[in-house]
Amino acid sequence: MKKSWLGIAASALLATSLLLSSCAQGTGDTGATGTEAAAATENTGASASTAAAENTEASTQGSAQDKSPITLDWYINESWFQSPEGNLAHQLIQDQTGINVNFIAPVGDPMEKLNAMIASNTLPDMVTMGWWFAEVQQLSTPDYTYSYNELDKMAPGLLDTLDKKVVNWYKSDDGNTYCYPCNSVSPADIDAGLRTNRTFLVRKDIYQAIGSPDMRTPDGFIKALADAKAKYPTALNGEPLIPIGFAPFTTIGNTSLEDMLLEFLAVPREIDGLYYPVVNGNPSPDYISWLKTFRLANEKGLLSTDIFIDDRTQIEEKIQQGRYFALLYQAQDALNPIGQLYKNNPDSCYIAVDGPANSKLDPPKLSVPGYSGWEVTFVTKNAKNPERAAQLIKWGQTDDQGQVALYLGQEGVTYDMVNGKPVIKPEVADLKNADMGAFKQKYNTYNEYWMFAKTKNIQVWQPAPVAPFDQYAEWQKGKSTFYGEYDNVAPPADSDEAEIGTRVNNKWGEVLPKLLQAKTDKEFDTIWQGFDQFKKDNNYEQVLQYNRKKIVENKAKLQ
Repeated sequence: MKKSWLGIAASALLATSLLLSSCAQGTGDTGATGTEAAAATENTGASASTAAAENTEASTQGSAQDKSPITLDWYINESWFQSPEGNLAHQLIQDQTGINVNFIAPVGDPMEKLNAMIASNTLPDMVTMGWWFAEVQQLSTPDYTYSYNELDKMAPGLLDTLDKKVVNWYKSDDGNTYCYPCNSVSPADIDAGLRTNRTFLVRKDIYQAIGSPDMRTPDGFIKALADAKAKYPTALNGEPLIPIGFAPFTTIGNTSLEDMLLEFLAVPREIDGLYYPVVNGNPSPDYISWLKTFRLANEKGLLSTDIFIDDRTQIEEKIQQGRYFALLYQAQDALNPIGQLYKNNPDSCYIAVDGPANSKLDPPKLSVPGYSGWEVTFVTKNAKNPERAAQLIKWGQTDDQGQVALYLGQEGVTYDMVNGKPVIKPEVADLKNADMGAFKQKYNTYNEYWMFAKTKNIQVWQPAPVAPFDQYAEWQKGKSTFYGEYDNVAPPADSDEAEIGTRVNNKWGEVLPKLLQAKTDKEFDTIWQGFDQFKKDNNYEQVLQYNRKKIVENKAKLQ
């Protein structure tokens, strides 16, 4: 999940039921077992039990609610989003609300599609997109979308299903809230055991064969990559081994080499009292040193050309084939290919280890979503029936209705009540671990419709992780950090600051690969200095001043 030029890590409960999401940025399900539910406090456990037990009854209450058949078009601004029809979760939405949701995902560049719809006034009934895009500010006006205050009048009680702190977090200058996120997180969630989605992964067999080296330092990192390539020149399928892999490179950079790397290096978001984004060339000396380390890796033939051109689908294929030795990646984004690799070659699967660290070898400070969550949902002024859209949101946000249906599913079919707690059936959990495609086609529960995902429920209902994901969960303990005050600081899309940010963002997308492919450190320095000058020439400081003003406001909201 790549952030916009603001570069704030959402790290969602990425796409699927994330560790916190798929966007985004998280908690969620990290592999499933049908034998036990995740540990929870007595009160939250009782709440989950009540919600599950009352699901069927609650869905039949409220006879005044309109449940006549209707289709709503819901645009999800993610090209990877898939919504097979006929699965249990989709059918439960229709059975309990009367609404057939026609999910729409873009083909190609999502932002081009979204902006074209905005410009032509052809937005569908509902829209979901990452909170970090400047278009969120643009759509958060009565010209484009209904406020949640208005939606609450159409579906009385809707606001009661939402977290009041989050509603306030998204409040616009006019006093209204126009969107609401999935997977919102508070510092209390971290205290309750919420885990980050960030990981540094290595192939277990290769890592152990080269002596389980310390990869926290630049020298140790380079040596480990070189040793892995020398000892295992080819992967499981006979193709060349790729020593290190990242998230996809895009026109605006690479999240593995921006926010993720900075978090592994424990670089603070504010340096000498001033905030700097986690994209567009953060000035931290440790960060620059590690980018130069990757440059050296490229000079030594340890960066495959594939990493600069592969999209997410190709990366997942290579993960399933064990093509990478190491991965700076969000584990939850790769659950399916990792699960398949583990099933076929358990000794060659990936394990989480300590990765790049700063010069003091401080532990990493890895993000989880903040109050901003992962992706936000709007009801547009083009909605043919905004009342029904409001009812759908209310249903999806209600703990004993949509929350149960979309995560647990249907009692007796996907889960059973065991000692007063909902427990996912073993066969359902096994299918999800073994064949995600078949699971989505048949059930699609576990918050695969993550637009409604609530962290507090996921923490209670998610099954305990199984191998290999249990090892990731153990490694992630104690590494989660709340960066919520730095979220949601984007200027409106039509502002001067946004235009500057777009220019700098796109330039960074050009510069980052050049930095890694520079022939020498001197050439790297020249490119870096040129980019710094580009930011000065384009008055990037104006963008930073806007960001810093918003952060002051955010900190006030969090008090």
